[in-house]
Amino acid sequence: MAQYDGFAEQYRDMVRKGGPEASFRYIMTQLTRLDDMRGKTICDVGCGQGELSRRLAFAGARVTGVDLSADQLAIASSDIAGVRWVQDDAMSLGSLPDESFDYVVSSVMLMDVPDHRQVFRASHRIMKPNGMMIWVIMHPCFQSPYSHPLGDGSRKVLDYREQFWKSHGTGTIRSTLGAHHRSLSAYINDFLNAGFSLIRTDELERLDQSVDVLPAHFAAIGRKVESFGK
Repeated sequence: MAQYDGFAEQYRDMVRKGGPEASFRYIMTQLTRLDDMRGKTICDVGCGQGELSRRLAFAGARVTGVDLSADQLAIASSDIAGVRWVQDDAMSLGSLPDESFDYVVSSVMLMDVPDHRQVFRASHRIMKPNGMMIWVIMHPCFQSPYSHPLGDGSRKVLDYREQFWKSHGTGTIRSTLGAHHRSLSAYINDFLNAGFSLIRTDELERLDQSVDVLPAHFAAIGRKVESFGK
């Protein structure tokens, strides 16, 4: 996302500290379970600095990493990983042809776009018949605006219906850029309405040693429905 220009170094530090690691591991595990990745075409939508794209390429996939942030892609492309890097808007993917990918993946990105429905529709368009999409988001039930851990493993959930928010403080990604918040039902229903059948959903366990025991991420896998809208 273009708004990440100027935060590339901060985002790289977050990745190195393992922030999105649970999402990366989930996507890699599910793809390996579903298919032999060697030779498969995969589009990593909102690839950021390309950590997931590189792992997919290392597993033998033919990977296209897409992000709108030039700063993020500059870091991604500095590592020769056999990945095609494309600067494009996740809500349109206009530079990518129809029915060209076996899989589309999206790791902790949908909260950064104004309209997640357009991402689902664009992903559906670029996928081959019977293609599949895997997406992971911050869990909207427990990572809602201004929610916070209480110290006993539970969380206080506030402002669940708030649609856009910025965290308190200054100088961080979320305090500056904020995030879009939608209900869990909105994500699932909009995914189905974009032309996907739902295969499975998961709530991902935390990898850190936080006392917060509630899942930080929600994940879904769906298959492109060929007859949708016909």
